[in-house]
Amino acid sequence: MKPQKEIANKEYYENAWSQWDDMKSFGPGSRHVRRLVFHMLQGIQFSSYLDAGCGAGTLLWDIHHRYPSVEVSGVEFADTGVEISKQKNPYAKIYQLNLEKEALSDTFDLVTCVDVLEHIHDDISAIRNLRKMTAKYLLVVVPTGPLFEQERLKVGHVHGYSREEVNRKLEDAGFTLLRRMAWGFPFYNLYRRLVMNLPTESVSGKFDFKKQLIAKLTYWLLFFNLPFWGDRYLVLCEVKSAI
Repeated sequence: MKPQKEIANKEYYENAWSQWDDMKSFGPGSRHVRRLVFHMLQGIQFSSYLDAGCGAGTLLWDIHHRYPSVEVSGVEFADTGVEISKQKNPYAKIYQLNLEKEALSDTFDLVTCVDVLEHIHDDISAIRNLRKMTAKYLLVVVPTGPLFEQERLKVGHVHGYSREEVNRKLEDAGFTLLRRMAWGFPFYNLYRRLVMNLPTESVSGKFDFKKQLIAKLTYWLLFFNLPFWGDRYLVLCEVKSAI
């Protein structure tokens, strides 16, 4: 078994993004998270946008096509993610950046950080760097609950969050919490645990017709989750103080 510090290194994510692109595009959990992101953004006005930890650029693509007048940018840790994201989003500015250690000098009306913080050992430093890049709003999405061993080994998670912990860290970094949503009970919670015990290739790599069909059916099943409870936690914040 690899030590916890070893799994979240750069080489790991270089290899991972070559396998995760279709999972982010077609995976039922990822599709619902993007749907919920747009739900959380209703009524928010922004002219510049940054996806912090943009990975393969799937959310960037969706934001651009939903808000075509908004200037979109992304930062990503791994070379592979940067290259895939650039190919998918030629209109966007994509930068390579280690969120744990640095921030862009620019600020953006809206910053999203989706399924990222649970991968970062020093998440407090990462949230402080998010604050430096946020002019108005930050939207964070994380899984909550215990740190499952299979998630640590298979997808590089290093935190098992509670909602209270996430709230406290965001407020300590200088944010006011505007909207909060928990989602996933019961079907996503069960799906999350099932996926972690399946062979890695069943949910990664290229999604052929069979994989896409299973993903689509699961996506529709997840609409039957309760709207107020579950393992996925979304928080929309507003900057409350100057740095």
